Amino acid sequence: MKPTALVHSNTIHDKETARLLNAIEAKREQVEELTVTIETLKSEVDVFQRRYNAHISHHYLELDKVELETKEYTLRLQLRRENVSEAEIEARVESCFRRSRARVDAYKEADDSQPTPEENEVPAPKAKHLQNLYRKLAKRYHPDKAMDTKEQHRREQLMPLVNRAYQEHDIQTLERLSLGETAPDISEKTAAEKRAALQAELRSLNRAASELRLEINRLKMGRTYQLKQQVENAKKAGTDLLSGLAKDLERKVKAGRSHLTRLINMWHRTQ
Repeated sequence: MKPTALVHSNTIHDKETARLLNAIEAKREQVEELTVTIETLKSEVDVFQRRYNAHISHHYLELDKVELETKEYTLRLQLRRENVSEAEIEARVESCFRRSRARVDAYKEADDSQPTPEENEVPAPKAKHLQNLYRKLAKRYHPDKAMDTKEQHRREQLMPLVNRAYQEHDIQTLERLSLGETAPDISEKTAAEKRAALQAELRSLNRAASELRLEINRLKMGRTYQLKQQVENAKKAGTDLLSGLAKDLERKVKAGRSHLTRLINMWHRTQ
């Protein structure tokens, strides 16, 4: 091969390597942005869910209880008119509404309980992997090592995310953020090996970005996020949707209790 041909070949390889490295860097930044977007969405949905539970969920629970008891007493009165014995009546009521009662009781227990963080023991190999990923990412994203204000802001967004993922053993998030570091390991490889390694890294980043976009779409299509958007849009129009819903449920519960009280009184009069 002539020297000029060798130089030309090396230049082509160098350009391809540079192109792949630039593509990897751009895609890595995209994965970071998408990961931050998901973290923000999850946080917003979680805050809204807590607000919803505080204002609304206990009204739904109370309404479910009232409606269930109403059905139970309606059946009792119907069976009493058919001259069924009291023991048989209670057996029929228990049989008919066992699942509904169990569901309401389960909702009540969940509503009354306070969530506690799970302390699942992590297998040693996974714990070691998590620790290695965390150390690498903590080094990459530590805000004190930022070169400018923009970079510092980016790191300040990502570092809490890394801490959260490590504490919650979220290995998928840590692995996604650790992608894009092939470059330091390819210096001793041949041109073909470098190209193959960089192409594989770029494919991994493309796959991660695609998965993150799907997750973002899934979150946005979820019932809680959709309700959150409705509440926020109503607020912009000057309407407090949650307060209105709470008042409507209160009225339904009150009316349901009045009807239930009448049924209970009727039942006691027939005894």
